[in-house]
This record gives sequence, C-alpha cells and structure tokens, in this order.
Amino acid sequence: MQQLISSYLFQHKSCPLPGLGTLMVNPGTAQADFVNKVITAPAPAVTFTTTETEADKLVDFIATKNNSNALSAIEVLGKYCNDLKAAINNDNSASIEGVGNFFIDTAGSILFTPAAVPQAFLPKVDAGRVIHPEAAHNILVGDRETTNMQMAEYYNEAAPAKNYWWVWAIILGIIGLLAILIYSNGIYSSALFGNSAPAK
Repeated sequence: MQQLISSYLFQHKSCPLPGLGTLMVNPGTAQADFVNKVITAPAPAVTFTTTETEADKLVDFIATKNNSNALSAIEVLGKYCNDLKAAINNDNSASIEGVGNFFIDTAGSILFTPAAVPQAFLPKVDAGRVIHPEAAHNILVGDRETTNMQMAEYYNEAAPAKNYWWVWAIILGIIGLLAILIYSNGIYSSALFGNSAPAK
C-alpha cells in the first residue's frame, strides 16, 4: 500500500489520507551556480497538512492497481490510514517509504518531515554560455539597441584616411615668411655665400 500511496502522490502532486490529512508535493525551484557554470535541478519537497481532501481519485487509482472494485479500495485505504494513525499515536512516529516520516510534537500535533530525494534524480545541468558568432542577436550599446552584426561591421570599416594638406601648407608658409624676413632685413647678402671683397 505504501508504494501505491507514494506512486499516486508523485503522479498527482497531492494524496489524501482519510482521517489524517493530505500530502502534497511542492516542486521547488532550480538553482543557478554561475561560478561552477551549472544549474541544479529543482528538488521537490513533500509537505503535510491536516486539512482533508476528497479521496475519490485515490480510491479509483487503488481499485485499478489492485484489480478490485471501489468498495474494496475504500476498505484497504481506510485500514491503511487507521493503522498509520495508530502507529503515530502509539509509537510517536510512523513512516511512508520514499515519502517521509510522521511524528507527534510535545503539543500533540502531527508533524511531517519529508524523505530526502536521491541525488540521482536531481542531476546538474551544464550552464556554460553558448555563443554563435554567425547568428545575429540584439545587444545594447549605451542606450541604443543594435545587433552584433551591425557592431562588427561598424568596427571593421576602415577609418577614412586623414588629409594632412594643411600641415604642408603651414610648413611652406613658414618657409616663405622666413625667406621674406631674411631678404627684407638685409641678412641675405653675398657675404653669406663667399668673400665680400670686390675682385681686382
């Protein structure tokens, strides 16, 4: 019967236990480990509440699995739940294999601790970044949205050759001004280019 209870619970995420309450499966959440580049699988956690729910679907499930009628399934389920409740009250604890343990606290309330899920059922998934350089995808550059292809074209464009004609114009202008200054101040004379004494 324990196998039927656990099977029904994990298939339907909820399992009524008449006279006790209801078991439920909370799916949990995946955890991202960016340092090790893995994502851990969400670990489901079984919880228990003393609120009772309809057991019709569970009865049909038990009847189908046992090849019996609904009345027989109700009796089997009722006996199992009564035995479970008696074990909790008499021994202060009882368990459902693969699901968890019931126990009574100091106030007399029935509490539940879920069984640990085997790590084999919670594999880690590699989360390494996959880059497809040939595929276009949107990126944000500053406050402008563009694509990686457009940015590659932008950076691969050859920078236009700069024209430095004005540098040569300034150099020639300076040379011209120096020539004018030298000639106008009389610095330029034949003395610069040889003997200034007249020939005899």
